[in-house]
Amino acid sequence: MTGPLPRRFYFVAASAGFAFANMAISVPLHVVETGGKAGVAGSVLAVATASVALGALLAGRLGRRRRSLLTIAAGVIGGGALMLATAAGVPLLAAGSCVVGLGIGVFWVASQLVLSRRAGRPEGARDFLLHYAVYTVGAVAGAGATGALASGAGALGVGALTGIRVASLLAVSGSILAVLAWRRSLAERVEPAALPAPEGPPERQLKLQVPDLLLVAALALLLPLAPVVLAREFGLAPLSIGLVMGGVSLAKIAGTFVARLITRGSGPRRTILLLLGAGASFCVLLAMAITLSVFVAALFATALAGTGAWPLVVDAAQARVEPASRRALTVHWNAREYVLIAAATAVAGWLITALGTPVPVFVLAALLFFGAATTAAAQLRRPVWRPVVSG
Repeated sequence: MTGPLPRRFYFVAASAGFAFANMAISVPLHVVETGGKAGVAGSVLAVATASVALGALLAGRLGRRRRSLLTIAAGVIGGGALMLATAAGVPLLAAGSCVVGLGIGVFWVASQLVLSRRAGRPEGARDFLLHYAVYTVGAVAGAGATGALASGAGALGVGALTGIRVASLLAVSGSILAVLAWRRSLAERVEPAALPAPEGPPERQLKLQVPDLLLVAALALLLPLAPVVLAREFGLAPLSIGLVMGGVSLAKIAGTFVARLITRGSGPRRTILLLLGAGASFCVLLAMAITLSVFVAALFATALAGTGAWPLVVDAAQARVEPASRRALTVHWNAREYVLIAAATAVAGWLITALGTPVPVFVLAALLFFGAATTAAAQLRRPVWRPVVSG
């Protein structure tokens, strides 16, 4: 398909982002409201993150026989959100979170299978950027709606837990609409009818993903534990921390649009290297920041540069393999990413606890950004895949 992707493709992305953010916010709020410990919430979220990787691997098997992976993803996400809405204790809360995570893993594989068919074309990078922007907008809406409904329900005297459940039901509604939208016949023509069997060697796939893994690890070191740094190092109150993290999400959205603007004038290769190099510089600034204003500005800039570069890095890798190998690349790609995110987040927490300062984490993130730029520069010298035309 050479025309623009249908709007319902992006609607599925927005609904998935809403549901995942709702899960990420509702779990700790639910645990707090029911008198649980913070460690319980952390454990549930960690398992949910790991389940995203499992969902990506599951998508690889489902994709051999089923056409509508995006429909399956939206349905699984909606089922998990419904479990969250009805959860009365930690076991069902954890189960619902894991089901949402499984659905998100299937969603990312299914989405990238659609996007990978356009990799290497001018519209390919644009579609990757727009897709991630819409997903992030959905995530911002999901986090905001969950927090607002919990606060509003508490203020009205019906209990914050009621507001949390209503927010999860909104996620269920969005998933149902996404299922109905993507089942249309045009959507079936956009999504690959059958995934080809040939696959590239695993070691080649891993080599292609090195820039992405370094970038994802850098962001995982910085962003998940940013609230802890803001609280301990700068003494911010919870409301202020929430505002800053909301600004980080907006910076992610801005990053996709900034990347699109730069790409139009300089091309994807220069844009990737520029954003990754900028990310390394901003991490150094984070390590040197002694005032809150400088730290927050550097945090926003790092989120903007990193998330602006990420879709372009994915598109560049997809463009350098033959279409028959992109299925396996997409499946393993997403599984590795989320395993690494969980591991990098744990390492960041351990380093901050053991060393008593986040500075080494920021320095390590800068090195990872620099490594991503270096390996991306080497990868981008490889030619984009083109079909062989016989004489």
